[in-house]
Amino acid sequence: ITSCNGNAEILRRLRNQYTSLYDISITDDDWGNFVVGEDEDLGWLGYFIGKSKCVNELTIYSSGEGENIEAFIEGINRNQSINSLHIGTDLRGVSFRNLRPFFRNNNNLYQLEFNFEVGLECAESIAFVLDENRCQSLESLRFEDCNLGEDGFAVIATALRTYPELEELHLQHNNIGLMGCTALADTLRGWEASNLKHLDLDGNGIDDQGLQTLAAGITNTKLEELYLSDNLITGAGLRSMSDYFQSESCCLKTLNVLRNDFGDEGAVALADILMGNKSLTSLHFISHQSGITNPGWAAFSKLLCDPSSIKSTYHSNHIITTIGEYDMPRTPLNIRRYLELNEYPHPAIHKILKSHPDLDMEPFFQWKLKLLPVVINWFRSAGSRMLANNLGESIQRQSLQNRELSALYKFVRGMPDLTVMSYWQQFVMNAQAERRRIDDERRRLEDERRRLDGERCKLDYDEEAAWVRLGGRPRSEGEGSSNFVSGVKRRRQE
Repeated sequence: ITSCNGNAEILRRLRNQYTSLYDISITDDDWGNFVVGEDEDLGWLGYFIGKSKCVNELTIYSSGEGENIEAFIEGINRNQSINSLHIGTDLRGVSFRNLRPFFRNNNNLYQLEFNFEVGLECAESIAFVLDENRCQSLESLRFEDCNLGEDGFAVIATALRTYPELEELHLQHNNIGLMGCTALADTLRGWEASNLKHLDLDGNGIDDQGLQTLAAGITNTKLEELYLSDNLITGAGLRSMSDYFQSESCCLKTLNVLRNDFGDEGAVALADILMGNKSLTSLHFISHQSGITNPGWAAFSKLLCDPSSIKSTYHSNHIITTIGEYDMPRTPLNIRRYLELNEYPHPAIHKILKSHPDLDMEPFFQWKLKLLPVVINWFRSAGSRMLANNLGESIQRQSLQNRELSALYKFVRGMPDLTVMSYWQQFVMNAQAERRRIDDERRRLEDERRRLDGERCKLDYDEEAAWVRLGGRPRSEGEGSSNFVSGVKRRRQE
């Protein structure tokens, strides 16, 4: 009943519920493990897939012709084990609506992928099925290279308003434009508790206005990865994301903006919006394709380490570890070194010591000498951390000790009278502390003497009581012994 032995073997294994057969790829050549022929192969495949409890992944790149596709779809609708469905063909004109029973009955499907030219009518069918048969287990949805267009994606985005469980949304190369960005932003804003972590919008004709619209929607997500490569984004669009990156709820770790010609203006915008951001670790772009020159790189350098003041250096970005291409071959050396420091614990300390060879202590004088111990402890802690991070070569230990002495000298030079006064104040404090110690010791000794006097009085009383029992205290040593013996004999007689 099949057109080839390979297909017959697949059907046999399906019939016998072989657990090793967990994925099926349907093609019209030898690339897949099931090749569509002229016989009724596809119909029988659908029949056995409908009975299978082992098939987890189904990939459809070819659907044959005629009634076979109808029988195939009917079989899929009975299956409840498939958790990943990849459709790479238009199903030969069969409406996607025919798969409604599959989405209604299958509670294991977590990944749905489309990879073919999806027209508006097909998009409407997909949206109808997703909206009518809400699949709560769905976590990943892919429309890759489907050329949905603005209208097609708008109906898809509207249907996704009841899918806040989605964790991944791959929409690259669909030309969604401004209308698609607006529809997607509306959907994201409507999710009360979003699980979305991965959003891929590469190659969608998104301009600055579209990005600005989208930025208002992603603030409601827990997004960790955002891909915006191959679009029409400039510095103005990137700057519109400032509120998102500055918000406490921002969780984004990776931002890809490859092949966007945003120039130095965009680089400055990115540096500005990342100042104070606590989540982004990777910013990817190709510098010569993005038009970044020295002014743009200078902005990134200032982002990582602003040397204008110690406070500015402290508040620089110490989170991001990648700027540029993945292995950063065109990223300037000084920026790469700052990024390397960000991979170590306490990068702010290293940057301060690198950028400020002569630390200004005058701002601390307002606290007088109260802050001096804190400053000294900071230098010593910095030295131990540098050694722990194997960064001792970059800043010599002797140099760090010299800076510590310099800071101490500046305090003394800046407040000479206070330093002398502080010395005598400390002397008085030490004398008072010693006097208190002596007084405490005297009180302790007096308490001990009173305790010992009490014990001696008790012993005297007990001794006197004992002599009374013995007939009285003797007048001399010998008489006492004689009286003691006679007293004992008398008691025996009695």
